[in-house]
Amino acid sequence: MRFFNSVYFKIVAALVVGFLLYLESFVNVNKDFGVFTSASRLVFEGKTCDEVWIKSGSAGLKYFYSPLFAVLLFPLKDLPQGISNLVWLSLNLLVLLRIFKLLAFYLSLHNWPDNKRKLFYLLTFLAVARSLYDCFSLGQMTFILVWAGLEAFKWIHNGEKLKGAALLALVINIKLIPIALLAYLFYTKEWKAAFLTLVFFGLYLLLPALFLGDDFNRQLHAGWLASITSTNAGSIMDDYGRQSLSSFIPALLMDTPLQFDLKRNFVNLDANQVNLILNMVRLLLLGLLAVLFGRPLVKPNSAQKLFYHLSLICLLTPLFFPHQGKYSFFYLLPAYAFCIYHIMQLKEIPEQKALVRKAMFLTLISFVFLSLTTDGLIGRRLSDLCEYLNLITIGSFFLLAAVFSLRRV
Repeated sequence: MRFFNSVYFKIVAALVVGFLLYLESFVNVNKDFGVFTSASRLVFEGKTCDEVWIKSGSAGLKYFYSPLFAVLLFPLKDLPQGISNLVWLSLNLLVLLRIFKLLAFYLSLHNWPDNKRKLFYLLTFLAVARSLYDCFSLGQMTFILVWAGLEAFKWIHNGEKLKGAALLALVINIKLIPIALLAYLFYTKEWKAAFLTLVFFGLYLLLPALFLGDDFNRQLHAGWLASITSTNAGSIMDDYGRQSLSSFIPALLMDTPLQFDLKRNFVNLDANQVNLILNMVRLLLLGLLAVLFGRPLVKPNSAQKLFYHLSLICLLTPLFFPHQGKYSFFYLLPAYAFCIYHIMQLKEIPEQKALVRKAMFLTLISFVFLSLTTDGLIGRRLSDLCEYLNLITIGSFFLLAAVFSLRRV
């Protein structure tokens, strides 16, 4: 690991990061982030941004984020796209570095030798390299969502509940996906943080009215709610080709467009029946979470225990919510970090060798399904086949099994 401490490595790393920033900011200009800034322009022109197809490259995308997020992007909305990309991607890289520093807090990595700690970071980085690059190259904001959840709970755990609640409410407002973390606050009897989060969330709903007027703010929120509701209602049809429970379960239980001459479903149910089974599977996974968390209304007694709970919530997040892209599986980083940490800790303990082998096998299978199925390694056609077979979703279940196997460590 001395190589990573060398000046040569630091120079090469800086050059690689600089080249990627230039490439993704000014060469591969069209990104989902362009949809966010376009929505901001629409809002400040007095137009609604929901249910509007906004051009992104050769395709069009809808804006599913909150009115407040559109307001917050005001400073970037009129910049040349390459410049706004550079600002956004630079922010994302800083957030990514902060995520790794937060791993050191939750897992007490400061007690580890420098070489062991760097190996842990390297393995964790490689575990999510595919979704990390997808998120970065598309200009998405999954880095920020993951960081905000970990940062907010660090503050709450350390008694800074006002700061933690303000940050958690902000990311829930921007994109509702982290709302599971609010439910977790109630589950673990963090009453003050939970109610402060609700208060801040309400304030964030009102905040755009200061810039846009009360009537237009209400109109924007009504449109936002309608777009979210319609996305959830049509998830088993609209999510065909994506990776989540809302595409995995229908592929098994109903006729979907046939590819590669491979039929995936073993029965053919109607959409209402499939929706019912999909929601039952979600409930079963929520029940599993409750079992793994232990008794309700009990706070985790350490940062590591809290991280174990957060890793489970993050792991299930891209599976539960409809209309998520492959980039959303960056949410699995805490679960991979949890597994890699414990495998590295236990591998020198003779009586734990069987557990280590089991956890390593499950984690590696998950990594193969989630990361090594990218078209950059196996080609477009084979990668498309892997996605058609929902291997990313299946790989997430293997990772869940790995975390489950290490639950008592």
